[in-house]
Amino acid sequence: MAAGDVVYGTRTALANISRLDGDTANITTAFGEIDNTTTKAFDYNIHIKIPISSSATTGTYNLYLVTSQDGVEWTDGIDPATDVDYTDFLKDARPIRYPATVYDNSPTGARTFVEFHFNVLEIIPGYAVPQYIGFVCANKSGQTIPSGSDGDSVSIKIATS
Repeated sequence: MAAGDVVYGTRTALANISRLDGDTANITTAFGEIDNTTTKAFDYNIHIKIPISSSATTGTYNLYLVTSQDGVEWTDGIDPATDVDYTDFLKDARPIRYPATVYDNSPTGARTFVEFHFNVLEIIPGYAVPQYIGFVCANKSGQTIPSGSDGDSVSIKIATS
């Protein structure tokens, strides 16, 4: 590996993503805190998968990104390590995407979940990601989120030698 080469880390599960399972409509849940103080990654590739209720015919899952420089003071006071309803807190969190939650199982498995794939620097342009990163999902599907939420991150670094 030469200096300047891109180096991908190992896949790491997003903390507390299972909190989304069972969230009723209009609940906003934080999860997935990533501590970038020791890894010092240049960026992170994120994958999040949230199941859609088989009775869902409308609505969205609104995904946001929150950050902190010290792991204590978070965007909008939303701490990904704390399990509360953050519906009334969303003000300055960075929107990622609001995909439709319309269930479609034809052909089998065609649209039974919503998937998010992105790099953090796509959401927060700059030279490096913040010290701490977290995610927030507002369930606007009109349905309860089924079990099976999943997500992970992969650090991206630049080799120095």
